[in-house]
Amino acid sequence: MWNQDKSLNLSIILVRVLSVLIILLALCVPVMVNWYDVISPDRTGLISGSVFWPLSICLYLSAACGEVCLYHLYKLLKNIKNNIVFKPENCTHLRYISWCCILVAIPFGIFGFWRSLGFFVAFAAGFFGVVLRVLKNVFVRAVEIQEENDYTI
Repeated sequence: MWNQDKSLNLSIILVRVLSVLIILLALCVPVMVNWYDVISPDRTGLISGSVFWPLSICLYLSAACGEVCLYHLYKLLKNIKNNIVFKPENCTHLRYISWCCILVAIPFGIFGFWRSLGFFVAFAAGFFGVVLRVLKNVFVRAVEIQEENDYTI
């Protein structure tokens, strides 16, 4: 039977797998970007020419932000597994995750001048970052309520 513990364990395993996968894919960035640059018929950006360096920079920055994001997601999941839910530490983890998403939006927004698809990726990352900021604010309020209830007789 599927339960919450199994779901948390699966999430923790997936975070670990994704962390390793990001590292492996980061090693392949030059090959992937070169392949994309050669086969990409999409020349819809304002700046023409090779996208090797702009896209490589975007992907390496995204990989770094992704690793930081997965680290904080792992810590958050471990806290939830240990029944540490409404604590300020979890709000900090959500804050870092949201900022990582917003930081990924910046280089992809710049990359959008080479390929318009970059604007879409930047919007999606920024939107996800804002949603996580709202979730973090909800958690901050829940922590305040929890602390208030703890001190109530």
